[in-house]
Amino acid sequence: MGHPEPLRAMRRAESEITARAQLDEILRNAKVLFLSLRDAQAPYVVPVCFGYETDTLYVHSALSGTKIDLIRADPAVGFSACTDMILTPGETACDFSLQALSVAGTGRARILVDGKERIRGLDLIMRHYSEGDGAGAPVYGVPAERVLAYRANSLSRTCVIAITIESLRGRRLGRRTR
Repeated sequence: MGHPEPLRAMRRAESEITARAQLDEILRNAKVLFLSLRDAQAPYVVPVCFGYETDTLYVHSALSGTKIDLIRADPAVGFSACTDMILTPGETACDFSLQALSVAGTGRARILVDGKERIRGLDLIMRHYSEGDGAGAPVYGVPAERVLAYRANSLSRTCVIAITIESLRGRRLGRRTR
Protein backbone atom coordinates (compact mmCIF):
# COMPACT_ATOMS: atom_id res chain seq x y z
CA MET A 1 0.00 0.00 0.00
CA GLY A 2 1.67 3.21 -1.11
CA HIS A 3 0.91 6.79 -0.30
CA PRO A 4 0.28 8.91 -3.42
CA GLU A 5 1.25 12.04 -1.48
CA PRO A 6 2.89 12.38 1.91
CA LEU A 7 0.28 12.41 4.65
CA ARG A 8 0.14 15.49 6.84
CA ALA A 9 1.61 14.95 10.26
CA MET A 10 -0.97 14.26 12.93
CA ARG A 11 -1.16 17.14 15.41
CA ARG A 12 -1.02 14.78 18.38
CA ALA A 13 1.52 12.20 17.27
CA GLU A 14 1.07 10.19 20.49
CA SER A 15 -2.49 9.35 19.44
CA GLU A 16 -1.53 8.06 15.99
CA ILE A 17 -1.76 4.32 15.32
CA THR A 18 0.88 3.19 12.84
CA ALA A 19 1.17 -0.55 13.43
CA ARG A 20 -0.44 -2.36 10.52
CA ALA A 21 -1.77 -5.12 12.77
CA GLN A 22 -3.70 -2.55 14.85
CA LEU A 23 -5.07 -0.83 11.73
CA ASP A 24 -6.22 -4.21 10.40
CA GLU A 25 -7.86 -5.03 13.75
CA ILE A 26 -9.83 -1.78 13.74
CA LEU A 27 -11.12 -2.51 10.22
CA ARG A 28 -11.98 -6.10 11.15
CA ASN A 29 -13.96 -4.95 14.19
CA ALA A 30 -15.71 -1.91 12.67
CA LYS A 31 -19.39 -2.40 11.82
CA VAL A 32 -19.84 0.55 9.43
CA LEU A 33 -17.53 2.15 6.89
CA PHE A 34 -18.15 5.77 5.93
CA LEU A 35 -17.34 6.11 2.23
CA SER A 36 -16.58 9.55 0.85
CA LEU A 37 -17.01 10.21 -2.87
CA ARG A 38 -16.38 13.31 -4.96
CA ASP A 39 -19.44 15.23 -6.09
CA ALA A 40 -19.41 18.57 -7.89
CA GLN A 41 -21.30 20.41 -5.14
CA ALA A 42 -19.69 18.91 -2.02
CA PRO A 43 -18.17 15.66 -0.76
CA TYR A 44 -20.75 12.88 -0.62
CA VAL A 45 -20.40 10.58 2.41
CA VAL A 46 -22.46 7.43 2.79
CA PRO A 47 -22.36 4.69 5.47
CA VAL A 48 -21.92 1.21 3.97
CA CYS A 49 -21.58 -2.39 5.02
CA PHE A 50 -18.16 -3.67 3.98
CA GLY A 51 -15.72 -6.53 3.84
CA TYR A 52 -11.96 -6.30 4.15
CA GLU A 53 -8.98 -8.32 3.01
CA THR A 54 -5.34 -7.19 3.02
CA ASP A 55 -5.30 -3.95 0.98
CA THR A 56 -8.85 -4.10 -0.39
CA LEU A 57 -12.24 -3.07 0.94
CA TYR A 58 -15.44 -4.42 -0.61
CA VAL A 59 -18.83 -2.73 -0.60
CA HIS A 60 -22.07 -3.48 -2.38
CA SER A 61 -24.75 -1.33 -3.91
CA ALA A 62 -27.70 -1.28 -6.21
CA LEU A 63 -26.71 -1.30 -9.88
CA SER A 64 -27.51 2.39 -10.25
CA GLY A 65 -27.76 5.44 -8.05
CA THR A 66 -25.69 8.32 -6.70
CA LYS A 67 -22.88 6.16 -5.29
CA ILE A 68 -22.38 4.30 -8.58
CA ASP A 69 -22.64 7.49 -10.67
CA LEU A 70 -19.99 9.21 -8.56
CA ILE A 71 -17.62 6.22 -8.63
CA ARG A 72 -17.92 6.01 -12.41
CA ALA A 73 -17.16 9.75 -12.70
CA ASP A 74 -14.17 9.62 -10.32
CA PRO A 75 -12.92 6.42 -8.67
CA ALA A 76 -10.90 8.27 -5.99
CA VAL A 77 -12.51 7.69 -2.59
CA GLY A 78 -11.93 8.38 1.07
CA PHE A 79 -13.19 6.28 3.96
CA SER A 80 -13.26 6.09 7.73
CA ALA A 81 -14.43 3.71 10.43
CA CYS A 82 -14.53 3.70 14.25
CA THR A 83 -14.70 1.02 16.87
CA ASP A 84 -14.54 0.64 20.65
CA MET A 85 -16.45 3.90 21.21
CA ILE A 86 -17.08 4.88 24.81
CA LEU A 87 -18.83 8.16 25.55
CA THR A 88 -18.34 9.50 29.05
CA PRO A 89 -20.86 12.21 29.93
CA GLY A 90 -19.74 15.14 32.05
CA GLU A 91 -21.33 17.82 34.19
CA THR A 92 -20.96 20.38 31.39
CA ALA A 93 -20.46 20.13 27.63
CA CYS A 94 -16.70 20.62 27.95
CA ASP A 95 -16.49 17.70 30.41
CA PHE A 96 -17.81 15.08 27.94
CA SER A 97 -15.21 12.76 26.46
CA LEU A 98 -15.12 10.12 23.74
CA GLN A 99 -12.73 7.21 23.56
CA ALA A 100 -12.48 5.27 20.31
CA LEU A 101 -10.16 3.71 17.80
CA SER A 102 -10.46 5.00 14.26
CA VAL A 103 -9.00 4.57 10.81
CA ALA A 104 -9.15 6.84 7.79
CA GLY A 105 -7.77 6.34 4.34
CA THR A 106 -7.94 6.86 0.64
CA GLY A 107 -8.28 4.48 -2.25
CA ARG A 108 -9.48 3.78 -5.76
CA ALA A 109 -12.83 2.13 -6.39
CA ARG A 110 -13.44 -0.39 -9.14
CA ILE A 111 -16.82 -1.83 -10.06
CA LEU A 112 -16.43 -5.60 -10.35
CA VAL A 113 -17.82 -7.25 -13.46
CA ASP A 114 -16.37 -10.76 -13.25
CA GLY A 115 -18.90 -13.09 -11.60
CA LYS A 116 -16.34 -14.90 -9.43
CA GLU A 117 -14.82 -11.62 -8.24
CA ARG A 118 -18.27 -10.28 -7.37
CA ILE A 119 -19.15 -13.37 -5.32
CA ARG A 120 -15.77 -13.27 -3.57
CA GLY A 121 -16.39 -9.62 -2.64
CA LEU A 122 -19.88 -10.44 -1.35
CA ASP A 123 -18.50 -13.40 0.60
CA LEU A 124 -15.99 -11.11 2.32
CA ILE A 125 -18.73 -8.60 3.16
CA MET A 126 -20.98 -11.30 4.58
CA ARG A 127 -18.16 -12.97 6.52
CA HIS A 128 -17.33 -9.60 8.06
CA TYR A 129 -20.77 -9.60 9.68
CA SER A 130 -21.12 -13.32 10.40
CA GLU A 131 -17.62 -14.03 11.76
CA GLY A 132 -16.49 -10.56 12.77
CA ASP A 133 -16.09 -10.63 16.55
CA GLY A 134 -12.51 -11.92 16.46
CA ALA A 135 -13.41 -15.01 18.53
CA GLY A 136 -15.18 -16.87 15.72
CA ALA A 137 -18.71 -16.30 17.00
CA PRO A 138 -21.25 -14.87 14.55
CA VAL A 139 -21.80 -11.18 15.29
CA TYR A 140 -25.50 -11.29 14.50
CA GLY A 141 -26.06 -14.93 15.43
CA VAL A 142 -26.12 -16.14 11.82
CA PRO A 143 -23.52 -18.78 10.93
CA ALA A 144 -21.41 -18.05 7.82
CA GLU A 145 -22.63 -21.12 5.90
CA ARG A 146 -26.19 -19.76 5.95
CA VAL A 147 -25.12 -16.20 5.14
CA LEU A 148 -23.13 -17.24 2.06
CA ALA A 149 -26.09 -18.74 0.21
CA TYR A 150 -27.15 -16.16 -2.42
CA ARG A 151 -30.34 -16.01 -4.43
CA ALA A 152 -29.68 -15.69 -8.17
CA ASN A 153 -32.12 -12.78 -8.53
CA SER A 154 -30.32 -10.90 -5.72
CA LEU A 155 -26.94 -11.31 -7.41
CA SER A 156 -28.28 -9.93 -10.68
CA ARG A 157 -29.41 -6.74 -8.89
CA THR A 158 -26.25 -6.21 -6.85
CA CYS A 159 -23.18 -4.18 -7.76
CA VAL A 160 -19.95 -5.07 -5.95
CA ILE A 161 -17.17 -2.52 -5.61
CA ALA A 162 -13.53 -3.22 -4.70
CA ILE A 163 -11.57 -0.35 -3.17
CA THR A 164 -7.81 -0.67 -3.35
CA ILE A 165 -6.42 1.07 -0.29
CA GLU A 166 -3.77 3.67 -1.13
CA SER A 167 -3.29 5.23 2.31
CA LEU A 168 -4.39 4.19 5.78
CA ARG A 169 -3.82 5.74 9.16
CA GLY A 170 -5.27 5.28 12.59
CA ARG A 171 -5.92 7.28 15.71
CA ARG A 172 -6.78 6.73 19.36
CA LEU A 173 -9.40 9.22 20.48
CA GLY A 174 -9.44 10.08 24.16
CA ARG A 175 -7.27 8.47 26.78
CA ARG A 176 -7.04 4.73 26.74
CA THR A 177 -4.44 2.19 27.67
CA ARG A 178 -4.83 0.02 24.56
